[in-house]
Amino acid sequence: MALVVALLTAHPAFAHAVCGSRIFPATLGIDDPGVGDEVALPTVTYLPTNGDGVNEADVSFSYTKTIFPNFGLSISDGATFLNGQGWGRDDLQLNAKDNFFCIPEMEFMGSIGVTADIGKTYTNGMGNDFNTYSPTIDAGIGFGGLPKSLNFLRPFAITAEASEDVPDRLFTDGGPNSYNFNWGFTVQYSLPYFNSNVGQIDNAFVKHLIPITEFTFSRPVFNYAGPAVTTGTIQPGVIYAASTWQFALEAVLPLNSASGRGVGVVGELHLYLDDLMPDTLGRPIFGANK
Repeated sequence: MALVVALLTAHPAFAHAVCGSRIFPATLGIDDPGVGDEVALPTVTYLPTNGDGVNEADVSFSYTKTIFPNFGLSISDGATFLNGQGWGRDDLQLNAKDNFFCIPEMEFMGSIGVTADIGKTYTNGMGNDFNTYSPTIDAGIGFGGLPKSLNFLRPFAITAEASEDVPDRLFTDGGPNSYNFNWGFTVQYSLPYFNSNVGQIDNAFVKHLIPITEFTFSRPVFNYAGPAVTTGTIQPGVIYAASTWQFALEAVLPLNSASGRGVGVVGELHLYLDDLMPDTLGRPIFGANK
């Protein structure tokens, strides 16, 4: 325990996802590489036709509390509506995440974590009867280190994520519970970064925008029935980033018929408690600067 505490407290604190001059916003398809006190409430998704051929709508929330300056615990839950099948609550998800490095000069940061999907916490058939554990790595890098001659490229940033879903049992009612490899990345262009580091943007609304496109993929890799088909989405959109909150809106474009059909939409209001309430709910339980 002493070694774990030392590792978690040996590096400087990062306010949500800040590394050097770069602020990585919270993203919708994959997670950002930071850890902070924050609430996503709500996240709303609409899919005209999901991968099972059913019209779907989802409403969810997520809350993260920092225990140490760079280590946080999260809880997520929500509800799903399937046309013709009604509403049901999804499985409860718990997450632990450590933002273990930041290289400010490179605007390069990363985190590791694990998510537990808790089986039998759903209603109306909207979840699993087994637990799934997903070790995850997230990383982000900004282009701010480019020379001034490439100023217009410096607001670009890329984030990426990889994880694997590991069920706690191989079969349920005779059917296999597959291991899935998940990966994704984002390409974003930060106009707040441009305004602060490249050139003045006079429009008060535009200078808060971050155009973004997210790519998410998943593929079964072990203990699956039928062919191994990669599913995923492409999600172009925009984020409005204020100082203590942000709002994101993205289209959801299925990668193939196994991923769904038609253009969906996802939106999220995200509150940064470390900026809203830095002396109360927004500070780590242990190791906060006095």
